[in-house]
Amino acid sequence: MRRSFPGIKSRLAMASLFFVLLFLAVAVRAFQLQILQGEKLKRLGERQHLKEWIVLPKRGTILDRAGEPLALSLEVQSVYARPRRIKEPETAARSLARALGVSQVELQQKLKAEKPFVWLKRQIGPKEAERIRALNIEGVGMSFEPNRYYPQGQLAGQVVGFVSRDSQGLEGVELHYDNYIRGESGSPVIERDALGRRVLAQGVEEIQIPPGADIHLTIDTSIQHLAEKQLEAAATKYRAKAGIAVVVEPFSGEILALANYPFFDPNNFARQSSQQWRNRAVADSFEPGSTFKTVLAAAALDEGVVGKEDLFYCEFGKYPFAGRTIHDTHEYGWLPFYKIIQYSSNIGVTKVAEKLKKDRYFKYIDRFGFGRPTGIDIPGEASGMVRSPDSWSSIDLATHAFGQGIAVTPMQLVMAYGAIANGGFLMRPFVVRRVVAPDGEVLVANQSHVVRRVVSEKSARLLTSILKGVVSDGGTGPMAGVEGFEVAGKTGTAQKPDLTHGGYSAKKRVASFVGFVPADDPRLVLLIIVDEPEGNVYGGVVAAPAFRDIARGALRHLGIVPDKPEAPPLPQAAEGTLVRVERKSGNEAGKRPGALEVPDFVGLSLRAAVEKARVLKLKVELRGNGYVVKQSPAPGAAWGSGETLTLNLQG
Repeated sequence: MRRSFPGIKSRLAMASLFFVLLFLAVAVRAFQLQILQGEKLKRLGERQHLKEWIVLPKRGTILDRAGEPLALSLEVQSVYARPRRIKEPETAARSLARALGVSQVELQQKLKAEKPFVWLKRQIGPKEAERIRALNIEGVGMSFEPNRYYPQGQLAGQVVGFVSRDSQGLEGVELHYDNYIRGESGSPVIERDALGRRVLAQGVEEIQIPPGADIHLTIDTSIQHLAEKQLEAAATKYRAKAGIAVVVEPFSGEILALANYPFFDPNNFARQSSQQWRNRAVADSFEPGSTFKTVLAAAALDEGVVGKEDLFYCEFGKYPFAGRTIHDTHEYGWLPFYKIIQYSSNIGVTKVAEKLKKDRYFKYIDRFGFGRPTGIDIPGEASGMVRSPDSWSSIDLATHAFGQGIAVTPMQLVMAYGAIANGGFLMRPFVVRRVVAPDGEVLVANQSHVVRRVVSEKSARLLTSILKGVVSDGGTGPMAGVEGFEVAGKTGTAQKPDLTHGGYSAKKRVASFVGFVPADDPRLVLLIIVDEPEGNVYGGVVAAPAFRDIARGALRHLGIVPDKPEAPPLPQAAEGTLVRVERKSGNEAGKRPGALEVPDFVGLSLRAAVEKARVLKLKVELRGNGYVVKQSPAPGAAWGSGETLTLNLQG
């Protein structure tokens, strides 16, 4: 029977509609996959077959002002595994544990992990690398990584800082200038198969990643070593909790040395506490005590409130003020203003503060930079604590006059004294001179920067003459005196707040001395702080001798000639020559006629000492590593040909 034409036509129409709808569905799906989700699916495909191979750059070198390296980058090998390609994880873990000195259980967990890639041990030594190669385990390999090494160890450790295993700066200059030192990471793309194996490595082996920029510091490693040595000696002698030493060039703001005790070795940062990482000189605040009397004196002189010879009655040691009693350690009657500073009279400065008034006093506290960061290029700088005069109680005028109830950072304090030393200008401190790219381009060049004028030059010079009296006989700091030079400075012995019971601790003190030398032509400003010394707690006894010894060595290192006529300098000679000592009648001091004088090697690095001995054609015996701390015969002694010079090094 023949089918009706209308039925066939209907079925054809339905079939046509079905295929049209099917085509439309395919078209819509294709549009969705290729247009709407195309980029997303492309990325997913690349994640399966392509891998970005991150190549870390070699970090730049950190050097001191003379070019001595303080931080270097070396290439070391790290061991990794591809767990999916390891057939016997237990056996492999046992062999790897012996080769790497790592827990077998820990390795076994890593080798059984559902991950395509795991690190087994980062930054291994050459012997470990040899043992891994000898095992030749399928799925275990090694790759080179940059490793940060600090050749000077703990020297300026808190200043330099340290980095993570992934070459990320974490503290100090390493952190602050990380964008420059680290450089740009390379990330070539490689293709891999379904098992994660690399099948195409276009350019990976040949890729050249430029290293990071080099950092040139203002730090002088010879002065830094000297500062650390003397700071450690003072802290050890008085069984102190901590200590700080800062050496600054007053006219530029360059930091020549910045020492924190206990010391910190960035080579072993993981084994040391965060307390040792911290750069106390910029991150800690403390009550300055009598060293702050200089700020009051500067304000009073600059405002014309007092003259050097103006007399004040010091009440024989007890002065009722604002419902409290101000005490002096000695009973003084009438004292001229300069002796109030020389003797460090609390009552005397309180009476000066009464004449000055709190608003004018606060103006100079602010001008000297207290209560705000100095701007030094080291991370973690604190601001200290300075309250507005509107919130001062009646007693605050007195306590602020002798450095209580106010908190400052060591860096703020040393820069304030630097302003007095240079004639009245507050400078911005810095530890990095310049940042130099691999091609020699200077990316950053720190220059001397005047923040503001604080006091007039006349006031600064008058205050300098008063501060010289502190270091003279009768002052509180004669032990800070440096032979052949005049020193201007101030002692401080501050009570520490009792955070548990309130008020001030009966035993805990902060002993300090801050000053500059030579007084009338300053080249160095030094601050010494010894935290919680035991036994003797006074700044003039605990901190002043460290100031003296650091200043004496630094002045000699810089070749600064003594300014006192009664202490003439030793005969000088150009580098590379011996000084011939004139024969005196009776062959004084046991020197042989025509003898040569032993040159000074103290403070030189091992390399510098060897080079100097080579130039002078001297036979030397080296004992230890680091820097010369002692020599025999001593500098200036008689010298005969053929004798051997013994150099003892530490650090």
